[in-house]
Amino acid sequence: MEKTTLRIILAVAGVLLILGIYLWDRWKRHKKALDQEFADLDADITWEDDFEPEEVDTISLNPMEESASPDSEVLENQQLAGEEPPPSEEPAEPAPPPPEPAPAKKESKTALPEVIQVSIAAPDGETFQGIALLKAFQDLGLKHGEMDIFHFYQGENIQFSVASLVKPGIFPAEDMENFSTPGITLFFQPALVNDPEATFDRMMHTCHALAKRLGGSEWDDRRQPLSASKISAWRWLLRGAR
Repeated sequence: MEKTTLRIILAVAGVLLILGIYLWDRWKRHKKALDQEFADLDADITWEDDFEPEEVDTISLNPMEESASPDSEVLENQQLAGEEPPPSEEPAEPAPPPPEPAPAKKESKTALPEVIQVSIAAPDGETFQGIALLKAFQDLGLKHGEMDIFHFYQGENIQFSVASLVKPGIFPAEDMENFSTPGITLFFQPALVNDPEATFDRMMHTCHALAKRLGGSEWDDRRQPLSASKISAWRWLLRGAR
């Protein structure tokens, strides 16, 4: 009985030993495989003994970032540091061309003539007598005044004047009985009156009346017979200058 028991114990011990050897061998192989995997993993990782953040290269996980320009990296670093990005260097759109200056408005007004002048000439070989002139002037509202000539007034303002054709053009108020002249001239300055056209019309009315009363001939400023077209041209100039 004892021999049989011993055989059984030895058989079981042998099986256990074989099983232990087998399991130990399996565990050893498995550990070796794990050690190799950790060794391979260590080979893929670069470990730094002294870690300095400023020397660590940024590893891009996005393949598209590999083609990013240095400016993009600078911008990203500035954003991480809380700095304002530099202004874009993209060329600004060209400024629109300055508007063309508006064409200068043409003057709608015509320039006033400095002086408008008409004359009345006595018949050839004759003269106008001073007394006849004085009477005609007074009847038509003309008064002797500044520069010893006659004027037509509106209030205190001279509208037009009448002078002798003989220099210095004066009328001697105290000696009109002995005075005579081959002609007289009527004139006014449009810029010096309030209503040039009305003054012109009044002067032309006086000129016609004097020529008829004295028996003289009317001339324009060029010593040509005064025509209706010349009068109309003067009136047009004065009307356009309003």
